[in-house]
Amino acid sequence: MAKSMRARPAARRAVCGAVALLVALWAPAPAHAVHYRVQAETVGDAYQLVTSSNLLLNRRRLHQYLGLQASDLLSDGEYALNAAVLFRFDADFGITDQNLEDVYHLRRQQLSLQYAWVDGRGVAGFIDFRLGRQVHYDALDYLMLDGVVLTFATPWYFGVELQAGLEVKDGMAGLNQSAFELDGVRIIEDGEANDRPTVVVGAALVSRDLTYTRARLGYRRLFSGGEVDAEKVGGSFYQRLVEGLHLSTLASYDLYNGRFDRLQAGLRWQATPFLDVEGEYVRLLPSFDADSIFNIFTAFPLNDGNLRLRLHPSDEDRLYVGGMVRFFGNEGYTDGLLLDDVDTVVQAYGAMAGYFRRFAPDTTLHVDLSWESGYGGERMMGDVGASYTLVPREWVLDGRLTAVSFADGLQDNLDGFSFGYQLGARYLIERKAAVSLLVEHNFSRLQSSNLRVYAVVDLDFWL
Repeated sequence: MAKSMRARPAARRAVCGAVALLVALWAPAPAHAVHYRVQAETVGDAYQLVTSSNLLLNRRRLHQYLGLQASDLLSDGEYALNAAVLFRFDADFGITDQNLEDVYHLRRQQLSLQYAWVDGRGVAGFIDFRLGRQVHYDALDYLMLDGVVLTFATPWYFGVELQAGLEVKDGMAGLNQSAFELDGVRIIEDGEANDRPTVVVGAALVSRDLTYTRARLGYRRLFSGGEVDAEKVGGSFYQRLVEGLHLSTLASYDLYNGRFDRLQAGLRWQATPFLDVEGEYVRLLPSFDADSIFNIFTAFPLNDGNLRLRLHPSDEDRLYVGGMVRFFGNEGYTDGLLLDDVDTVVQAYGAMAGYFRRFAPDTTLHVDLSWESGYGGERMMGDVGASYTLVPREWVLDGRLTAVSFADGLQDNLDGFSFGYQLGARYLIERKAAVSLLVEHNFSRLQSSNLRVYAVVDLDFWL
């Protein structure tokens, strides 16, 4: 308890310091020229789970987000200097004292800083920067970074981007909570983790000022204590080939493991104003930190292909049909890694279809059906949902029904039928705020009752 009480003033000082920094940045600019945005979301989550053996589990959680954004701090109309910050607070009232002892870094309350950055554009006519905590994502991976990203423009339709900083790790000291770490291991001795700061360096070539082309080729390295945690090179490319025909590709190569961990290619054809066709191929191979225990296990690629046909005969109607085929490689298993004989390649396949109808700006109906079979088992799902505007621009009601029939192909007795419903209501206040309530109830052989209630208050407006 004493440790927790000491942590709270430090957290409050961090919040006050970040807010004071933004106020200091905003203050010099004329109030009429700077644009301020406030975003806040409060989510209350309560659920009760009753298992097939009548075991009762109750949980109560609270999640709070507060975001502040200031644009065009120099009041020059060019948005040359901007700033933003987002805080997140989580509280779980169902965690016991025993849970706290058994699970490392588990907390009943957690205050975190999701991002806090200052953004500059056109410095010296050719430099853009973003300084502070930020979420960076590209073909290589997702990354939460405390540092700087610099982009240098050139006169040849491309720019040079440089990245440097420290990776934000979940559970380390400070206002840190990240879901973007690669799976790895941390050294834990006597219940304490020996976490070392992870340095991030990277560079990329990015396309600029091209109407129908977007390209990026990048490199990134993460290391701690002089040892490499991850090292990748890769890129993405988009090109409008002709009117209505679009090509996109992506590749990521893991330099530490010496293999491609992701390859992706997609093609979308807008055949007519009422019809488009989209196909995609994805090859995935698990990628982990260099020190991850998972690297000792042999892994083989997943190859996934899917095709989807979309029809939109009017502005109010949308419907689609599609199919997929998936191949799981087991090449290495033929070398005696398993006692039983297995197929070198196993496959799964499926189909899906759906319909969407808009009757008014806030009144809709949708139906989605899907089926999967092959490796992994069988699954059929149907989902029907609707929203209805009770009072225009104020009260919206919605609901949905979901049914799933499943049979796992690898575990015996893991099968059944699940049925659930959702009922919700939302009250809008001048399109700047909303109060929502959602009740979700699911039934199955494995969980005889799963009841969850959400209450959400949203604020989003410009000052």
